[in-house]
This record gives sequence, C-alpha cells and structure tokens, in this order.
Amino acid sequence: MPEKVIVSWSGGKDSALALQKVMDDEKYKVEGLFSTVSEQSLRLPVHEVSEHLLMKQADALGLPIRIVPIAEKASNEDYDEVMKRFFQSCKDREIHKVVYADLFLEDIRSFRDDLLKKNEMAGVYPLWAIGSHKVAAEIIEKGFQAVITTVDTEKLDERVPGVLYDQQFLHTMSPEIDPCGENGEFHTFVYGGPLFHEPLRIQPGGRFDTLGGRFSHVELKEK
Repeated sequence: MPEKVIVSWSGGKDSALALQKVMDDEKYKVEGLFSTVSEQSLRLPVHEVSEHLLMKQADALGLPIRIVPIAEKASNEDYDEVMKRFFQSCKDREIHKVVYADLFLEDIRSFRDDLLKKNEMAGVYPLWAIGSHKVAAEIIEKGFQAVITTVDTEKLDERVPGVLYDQQFLHTMSPEIDPCGENGEFHTFVYGGPLFHEPLRIQPGGRFDTLGGRFSHVELKEK
C-alpha cells in the first residue's frame, strides 16, 4: 500500500513540481495540501498570496487544502504548539510524512526535520540536491505556468512582481540570482500546468510593500 503524505504548499512553482513528483511516485498517496497563513492578513507570509487564491489553486488541482493560521508575531513556542496540533491531526488520519519543496538549504531542512521528529513525523524532499538550474528547466519544460509575486528589493527590481516565470525571465537574471529563488530572491504563484484541471484566470493588480519596503509584491486578482 502506498504511504499517505501531505504536501507543504506555498502556491509556488517548486511546490507544484514537488507535488507532481510524489503524485507520480507509487510509494506515496497524496492526501492533500497545507499552508500556514497569517491570522491577521489571511496571506501566506513573505509570499503574500491570499488564502482565497491558495484555496482556488487546491480546487483546480482537485486536492483538499488545510489552512493553518499562525499569529503574526507568534513566538517559537506558539508556532511549535500550532504545528503540534496540526501534525497530530495528520497522525489521526494515518499521515506520518510531509512533503517539502526545499532544494539545498541545509539549515531550513534541519529546522523542518527537528520539528517533525519532535512530533513523530518525517519529511520527504523530492527536489533535494537536484540543482536549481535543473529544477527551473523541468518546471518550464513540464508546462507549469507561474507568475512572480514577490521580490527581495535588495536583489531584484521592485517592478519584477507580475512578470511571468519563463525562459525570458531566467535569461534576464543576473548569474548571482538563484534561478529558483531558493535564497529568497523571489517567490511565485502557479496558476496552470499539468496537474491543473483548468488554469486559474488571474491578472496582476496593484503593488504593495512589506517590511519597510524590503519586499515588493503584486496583488493577484481573479479575472
């Protein structure tokens, strides 16, 4: 019998490719997605994509999604307690593994693995050590459609949010920028591709900043 997993979902291109890889792997059965959102803004922190659009994505993918609210200024202890309750709900459904789309950042993976271990869970990392250039190429080759939602303005121009994630975007980037944005240079939102029953109809709206202008975002709206 395949092992039940739940997928940590950012709404972005890497999450979409990780989801496809575990769905294609006979060892696993995807039971759904989960996303942590700010209780105050109802957005995915840093990415700043709305809870509403995350749920629209899940509908288009034909998968249930669990929204896990986190207080905006939650302490580490508060965060751990919220995740403890969430992981317990997973174990109650005989789900003991979480899929993450991390590529190479050891500190992030160690943080995840420590938290999972404390809660008697384990991580699955289908994109780990493949390499950012190969992952970026595979995302585009498989036909995932994504838009840049967020940039770190210390690394990319504040006008980039709203640009499509495609070969043209990759060709215009400086070599110092990771092609998957794994160092936090940018974040994306996937609106179509091989896993979608139908693409989401979205368009870029206004721009807004967070953290004193450090991060620039575009508001995505449904057409």
